[in-house]
Amino acid sequence: MTGFIQKYAMPLVLIVLVLILQIASGNKNLLSWINIKTIILQASVLGFIALGLSYVMIAGETDISFAGTIGLLSASFTLLITAKGWGYFPALGVVMLIGAFIGLLISLLVTKAGFSGFIISIGFMFMGLGIERSYNEGVTIWLREPSVQKIGTLEIGGVYVFGWILILLFVVSYIVIQKTKFGFDLRIIGENRAAGLEAGINENRIKIIAFILAGMLFGLAGTAEPIRYGGSIVGAGQGYLLPALAACYLGSTMFNPGRVNIAGTFVGSVFLILISNFMQLLSMAYYYTPLVQGIVLIIAVGISVIKNKGAIQQVKV
Repeated sequence: MTGFIQKYAMPLVLIVLVLILQIASGNKNLLSWINIKTIILQASVLGFIALGLSYVMIAGETDISFAGTIGLLSASFTLLITAKGWGYFPALGVVMLIGAFIGLLISLLVTKAGFSGFIISIGFMFMGLGIERSYNEGVTIWLREPSVQKIGTLEIGGVYVFGWILILLFVVSYIVIQKTKFGFDLRIIGENRAAGLEAGINENRIKIIAFILAGMLFGLAGTAEPIRYGGSIVGAGQGYLLPALAACYLGSTMFNPGRVNIAGTFVGSVFLILISNFMQLLSMAYYYTPLVQGIVLIIAVGISVIKNKGAIQQVKV
């Protein structure tokens, strides 16, 4: 029973909070299917970023470069579509390759040169911001290709395409992390580096792959952002820095408490967007959204700490 509480107490708390908000909203149907699929769509960009960040954090590293490179990747995608006349898939492929290359550079500096992933990724964040503004001149580049813009509202089976992509990527990532040798090696390196090295796991190779996967997911986010908002907004990634970190940390309080995990990151990403969505539907002032998100994160961490202390005390007894 204690194990069940440790894993699922936080998701249950979130569900209760959602129901309370629905009851408090009166006649507004916050949990209608239309709104649910909208929330999943709205969570797509944050979800792609948080998933990429999860791979790196599971490996015991940090990569916040996306706060600067998302804008760069978004501008690159928009320019390829608008100025070069490329189709969606060729532009998507190039942008994801750029993201992968950035991830590779960061990983090599971390694994081969011994730099801190946190510091190096901050450096790449600033470089991304600088490069982006050097060719967009600090103004939004609008996406003027109707066929590409329609992708953002395209539905399959009553769910937006980006929603399906988000769900599929998290399901595949969960299987990879939990059921494959790569996932096992990734978790061991992140949780117990010494044990991993003794087991003969190639730490550098694992971390390089994690950073590359993160870069590709950041690239995907960089293509979804302009499609959803109609263009490449200057400094687009900066607004996702804290929410992406919060999604991962909120997710680490559930399912596998104390560790970043794929299922938890998905719930954390969707829940943070859900709060924003509900606050808008309830006509609450915009500044209440980060306030509520912060309170929820603090409560989640508090519950996690209390659960872990209880578990430790039971072990001592």
